[in-house]
Amino acid sequence: MTQAKAEGYRSLLALPAPRRLALACVPADFADWLDYAAIVALLVYGWGQGPVTLALFALALSLPYVIIGPLLAVLVDRAPLRGVLFATNLGRALVTLAFAFSGDAGVLLGLVFLRGCIDSAFTPARQAAIQATTPVSLLGHAQGLHQAINQTSKIAGPAIGGALLAFWPAQSVFLFNGALSLLAAAIILGVAVPERATDAEGMEPFATRLLAGLAEFRRSRRLLIALIFSASAYFSFFLYDALIALLAEGLGFDATAFGLSISASGLGGLLGALLAGRIAASHPMRSMALAATVSGLVTSTIALIAMLGFAVQLPAFLLVLGFIGGATAFMLVPYRTIVQAEAPADRIARVFASGEAVIVTAMLSAPLIGSAIASRWGTPAAFLTGGVLLILLGGATLASTRRP
Repeated sequence: MTQAKAEGYRSLLALPAPRRLALACVPADFADWLDYAAIVALLVYGWGQGPVTLALFALALSLPYVIIGPLLAVLVDRAPLRGVLFATNLGRALVTLAFAFSGDAGVLLGLVFLRGCIDSAFTPARQAAIQATTPVSLLGHAQGLHQAINQTSKIAGPAIGGALLAFWPAQSVFLFNGALSLLAAAIILGVAVPERATDAEGMEPFATRLLAGLAEFRRSRRLLIALIFSASAYFSFFLYDALIALLAEGLGFDATAFGLSISASGLGGLLGALLAGRIAASHPMRSMALAATVSGLVTSTIALIAMLGFAVQLPAFLLVLGFIGGATAFMLVPYRTIVQAEAPADRIARVFASGEAVIVTAMLSAPLIGSAIASRWGTPAAFLTGGVLLILLGGATLASTRRP
């Protein structure tokens, strides 16, 4: 613990392989989000599509991690990691370039799904590469750094993409974004990833190797608790995440204030990721549980204030959103640190992909339930429900970690 805190991010970036891997992930993560605004603009303003198409777009982004990622992770665990990282970035580049030549919504959504399938292999391969190139004492810092890069791309990527649309057509944004993935692939070639020991599963049926990732959650109680916690936390968050605009409107804020709230949430997530990286390796489960409890209290408080009709000043609202964003990162970084510590090197991609599939499945059901709660009892009720669930989750997790 003391050594990890003393070394910190500076020592992590002093190591050639982790530094170059992080550098490659900057354009790779931005490539995930830069064309988000361009796709939405093309669907809505270019082709006149409505809410059904946008819902299908959301599914095309999410479903690959549920149905394709665990399958590809079996191959990732047996392939040279640098080759996988290069091939996935090259594949994402080619598919993104194809966006520019799609002629209708169906083709574009199909390409979005295909890129998501490729990305569902890149993500576990990156986690395996982090484990292979990073000293154990710095794994928490590595997770914090990569989450910070990802969070920054979520904040700046759509904003930059939207700004580019003022000067370029959507097709040009796609071409530029494809070039970013090519840049990431080129940087990956310079990352020295140690070869992993070959597992003994090569002759076993594919289904057995596929389920080996889930089997690790049965083997490790700590890993299982972390997964249940993360899936439950994300379910609680997404009960109200899509309703932030309605809550802001109900509190009397305009569209500009809503935009600022999204930025505040993103900035909180960035700072939370960097802070969590410093302490994730010491007490990860306790950190996650306390973050859930405090985040639940804050969310429940703002919901009750809205229900009772009290006035909320914009700075206070932005502070709350920033805190919620930071708490989200404070739960994700320790979870991934636990996966790094508990999963064997020859199956970490499958463990990570299986966990992602469970978490994303939980997330997909939450917005519909949150919308139903908001429609029946009002928008603040969805925030209150999510906040109370987080409080209960944090308390239950703290209790479970104290058992022998």
